[in-house]
Amino acid sequence: MLPEIIVHDSVRVLTSAQLAESFKTDSKTINRNFQRNQGQFELGVHYFALTGEDLKAFKGARQNDATLKYVSVLYLWTEKGAFLHAQFSKSKQAKDAYRALIDSYYTMLDKPPMEQSQTLAISLADYQQLESRVTTLEQRLQDVTLHSGEQLRLRKEVNQRVYELAGGEKDARRALFRAIWSAIKERYHVGSYRDVKQQELQDALRFVAKWGGEAS
Repeated sequence: MLPEIIVHDSVRVLTSAQLAESFKTDSKTINRNFQRNQGQFELGVHYFALTGEDLKAFKGARQNDATLKYVSVLYLWTEKGAFLHAQFSKSKQAKDAYRALIDSYYTMLDKPPMEQSQTLAISLADYQQLESRVTTLEQRLQDVTLHSGEQLRLRKEVNQRVYELAGGEKDARRALFRAIWSAIKERYHVGSYRDVKQQELQDALRFVAKWGGEAS
């Protein structure tokens, strides 16, 4: 089922809720990806942001839409914005959904002739530019270290493993904690577990789960 068609400034757009539904995810994920990669999105090209009277009018025309009730800033995503979200999600499902949206939603063949002239078809040059920007971003992300939530996840895994190995022996736990943190620092060539790269987190979690108590 196609989303409700929304046109803003003669451009077909999707709300975050509509885009999330198409990508089989949720609005929080869409907004989180946007916040983390906001520098890659250009206002008026990839998205529009409705506030004040514009937002009030938009809500007024859709009073039965519960997803708009507590929204103070409404983001509307263009075809190019949907493309970036599909790239940032890195899931095949999102990319398949993006292609389906291009085929069915963002195409303007069923619009009046005047609106057809505003088509958003991405040219080869546009596509290559976006691909280049995404590649650059992915390269930068390779050097990003664990954020606070990921650090907490690693600490919990370490705690669980140490208690599995030492049980209630307090002295044994102290020795194991020293040994496992030392092993992690040596494995990932870091001065602190906080400097482990985000892309190494899953490997680190597996390493901890299988660690047998040996010293580094």
